[in-house]
Amino acid sequence: MISEITGEVLYDRIRRNSLLLRVDSICYEVLVPSGIASRLRTAAETERPNPATFYTIHYIDGGLGGGHLTPRLVGFLEPLDREFFEAFTTVPGVGFMKALKCLVKPLSEIALAIERGDTAFLEELPFIGAKTAERIVTELRGKMTKFALARSVQPLALEKESAAELKEEALAVLEQLEYSRPEARRMVEEIFAKHKGIRSTEDFLRRVFEKRQERNADALAEAKP
Repeated sequence: MISEITGEVLYDRIRRNSLLLRVDSICYEVLVPSGIASRLRTAAETERPNPATFYTIHYIDGGLGGGHLTPRLVGFLEPLDREFFEAFTTVPGVGFMKALKCLVKPLSEIALAIERGDTAFLEELPFIGAKTAERIVTELRGKMTKFALARSVQPLALEKESAAELKEEALAVLEQLEYSRPEARRMVEEIFAKHKGIRSTEDFLRRVFEKRQERNADALAEAKP
């Protein structure tokens, strides 16, 4: 069980819900809430902690019936955030991947809503429906006082990525696919200008694939006698 890890954050490899942490000669992928990823990615260089310490929870991701099981390391910058996350994910139907994306309000506000039995507030969180909100209150009410009193101002997760964040993530993905940086940047600007409705990296990659297919079709047409 890995409960705490300190290493060098690779700031140019931060994604919406993950980052890479180099510890000596080993590079670990650490899943993080999108709010933490965004704050680290957009921080000024003088304010970027390196080395950084993450308080972690070690999960095994995969089917209960066996098959492919993958270890996942989820990290937080504060021990109290980790403690809240551990409690929150004990609720049936709230797995760690869902929790990483749904905590879009300050933890103190979420904890206070649980203590008050305010299911309407909880239903405003992404991926939390009426039944899940009721289960959260049933399971955690009376256990959230410490978190309700905490001075948590910034939410752990973000509801949406900004256009700038999406572009930076798209640029990094293309570079991983061995596009040169100038070529990747040109493609990012071209696709985002043409398709205003892109909301995720998956949307962007779909457009890249379509563009590549169009180019291949044009090349075949030109090659025909």
